[in-house]
Amino acid sequence: MPEGSNLSDDLPDPEIHAPEITRRNTKLWWIKTVLLLLLVAVSIALLLTLGDYLTGEEYPQLSLPQLLRAINYPLFALLLGVVALYVLTESAKYSYLLKVYTGKFRFGTSVKTMLLGKYYDGITPMSTGGQPFQIYYLHKKQIPRGAASAIPIVKYIISIFFLTTLSVILLCLTPRYLETNAVNLTVLIISWISLVINLSLPAAIILFSVFPGPCKKIIAVLVNFLAKFKLVKKPYLTKIKYVRELTEYSAALKLFVKKLYKFLPLCLLCILESLLFFLIPFFAVIAIGNVEPTLSLAIQIACLVVITRYTALLIPTPGNTGAAEAASSLVFVTVAGIGSVVGWVILVWRFLTYYVYILSGIGINIFEIIHGAVRKKKESSAP
Repeated sequence: MPEGSNLSDDLPDPEIHAPEITRRNTKLWWIKTVLLLLLVAVSIALLLTLGDYLTGEEYPQLSLPQLLRAINYPLFALLLGVVALYVLTESAKYSYLLKVYTGKFRFGTSVKTMLLGKYYDGITPMSTGGQPFQIYYLHKKQIPRGAASAIPIVKYIISIFFLTTLSVILLCLTPRYLETNAVNLTVLIISWISLVINLSLPAAIILFSVFPGPCKKIIAVLVNFLAKFKLVKKPYLTKIKYVRELTEYSAALKLFVKKLYKFLPLCLLCILESLLFFLIPFFAVIAIGNVEPTLSLAIQIACLVVITRYTALLIPTPGNTGAAEAASSLVFVTVAGIGSVVGWVILVWRFLTYYVYILSGIGINIFEIIHGAVRKKKESSAP
C-alpha cells in the first residue's frame, strides 16, 4: 500500500474512551493488581491441591524436584518455541493491520499493543477490557484516530470468526474423546451454551450492519426496560454508548468485506493463531507427561481445551482465574498417562498463556506510571 494512504478515512472518527493515568487511577490499579495476584496465587494452590484430589493415591502429584527430573527438555524447548510462535503470530496481526491502515508495520508497537490487550482482557471479567486500552495506547503512539479504533476492532472480528469456527468443529468432535457420564455431558452442554452467549457480540455487529434502524430501536427498548428495574442509571447515555460502539464495529466489518483482498494475509495469521492456541497444551502434555505424541492425542487435548475455555468463560472472574484451572483439572485428568503431573501440566499451560501476560502487563504499566511521573516532574521544573 502506498506510503501515507490508509483505510481509516472510510471509518468514523471515534472518541478515545480509555482514561488517562491519574493519581486516583494509579491507586486503583495497584489495588486491583494486588488482588489479582492474590487470586492467581489462590488459583495455583487450588490447582495443585485439586490435582492430588482428582488422581488420588494411585497417581500422587509429583513434587517439584521429581517434576524437574521427569520433564523431556527437548520437547519442553519445542513447547517454548510454539508459545513464541503464537506470540509472534498475535503481534504480526497488529503489525499487518498497522501496515494496511498507516503504511508502516511498527512491530515494536504491535508487540506492546498485543501484550496490553492480553493483560487488560486478563484482568477484566469476560475478557472485555483489552480493546479500549489498545485503542488508547495506539492513539498515544500517534496512530490516527480512525486507525487506532479500527485495528483492534478488525482484529477482534476476524480472530473471533476463525476461533469460533474451529471451536464448533472441536465441540462436535468432543463426544468421541470424552468418556460419557453425567459430569462430562453437563460440561459439554455448558460449553455449547457459553459458545452461543459469547457469539452475541459478533451476531449483534452483523445484525447492526445489515439492519441498523431496527437494531437501534431494540437497543432503546432493552435499555429502557433495564432502566425500569434500576439496572441502568443513565438510559440516554447508555443508548448512545452502545449505538456508537456498534457503529464503530459495523463500519470496521463493512470495510473488511469491502476490502477483503487486503485482509487475506490477516485471515491466514488468524487461522495459524487459532491452531496454535489449541495446540499449546498438547505440547505441554507431551513435554511434561512424557506421553507419545499422536494426532489422536492432539485432537483430544484440543477438544478438552475448547470445553475448558467455554465453561470458564461463564465465570465472571478476571481472566476466568480459578474457573479455568478448576475446569481444566476436571477434564484433563481424563488424558491417559498424565495422572501424576496433571496439575503441573495445567500450571505450565496457564503460565505460558495467561500468567505471563499478566506479569508483562504489570511491567508495562509500571514503566508507563514511572515514565509519566518523570515526564510531569521535568515539565513542572522547566522554566
